[in-house]
Amino acid sequence: TMASLTPQPMSPRPTYEEVLRLRAASAKQSAEKMAAAPAAAAPANAPQPPPQPPHPPPPAAASAPAPSPPAVAPAPVAAPAKPVAEPAFTDAEVEVLRTPLAPSEWCGSELHERALAYMRSRRDAAVLADPSLAPTVEMASDLRLWRFLVATAFKGGDAASMYVEALRWRKRNGTDATRKDLRAANPSFFTARATSLEKPLLTEQDAAVFAARPRTFFTKSAGGGGELLLDRAGNLLFIEVPASADAAAVCALGADAFLASELRTQELLQLVLDELSTRQDRLVLMFRVLDLAGVSLTPNPFRSSDVKKGEGLVKAAGKE
Repeated sequence: TMASLTPQPMSPRPTYEEVLRLRAASAKQSAEKMAAAPAAAAPANAPQPPPQPPHPPPPAAASAPAPSPPAVAPAPVAAPAKPVAEPAFTDAEVEVLRTPLAPSEWCGSELHERALAYMRSRRDAAVLADPSLAPTVEMASDLRLWRFLVATAFKGGDAASMYVEALRWRKRNGTDATRKDLRAANPSFFTARATSLEKPLLTEQDAAVFAARPRTFFTKSAGGGGELLLDRAGNLLFIEVPASADAAAVCALGADAFLASELRTQELLQLVLDELSTRQDRLVLMFRVLDLAGVSLTPNPFRSSDVKKGEGLVKAAGKE
């Protein structure tokens, strides 16, 4: 009927003042929960421990590079007694969640904590069901969990399902081993807060792929490393020149070699984003810059089979 086809009015977009008011209410609710938690008090007649003599301060340790974090996050000890319910956010609450907030302040926001608690619950349940899915420390972090929430417009169920499928994908592709190699090749950046990567291209194969398909996210330094390309806000830049790609050269590399190189690059980019986000205490983004000079919307009908195969490899890698 015509009545059923009548569009329903959309919820009004909350004003900035409403967003601030909801955020303040969320922080207040979180603080009240913490204040209401009963403190464990000892009985009045409980024996008191004997006074302990003061201990001298430990000797200062010699300066040493920061240790690398463990490769895999600690596994959950047991399943939660009660599963965390999937959160359902109103339009106004989603607007609050979309408003940038420093990750160090997420624990003080009831909305942020509600979203993350559900993601952590689904993560831990997946690992308990299949321990081989145990994520790396980066993949288990709130920063990674939050990116899945952002990608699904804060639909908790969709975000958690996407995250668990990502764990399975990493297992199939051996991505955790790639992560270990990339961190080992760039210790100054990942453990000493350097601003450049010692080895942005891990193998000669990676260098060949970047030559066949020109793009970059760094400028070459004199020592052979790469200084990251960042915008004024500190976000990562990834520049591509599609018209300069040599599809025949991509084909010559072979499907397996090309795909393996592409996955290494994607893992390195994600690790870099994690590190920059931790340093800047915000969710750092990556912007792709496409130089479309020379790009034609009509493919050359006379291109060789190698060129066609190379174009197919590029498309297939994009789907991964």
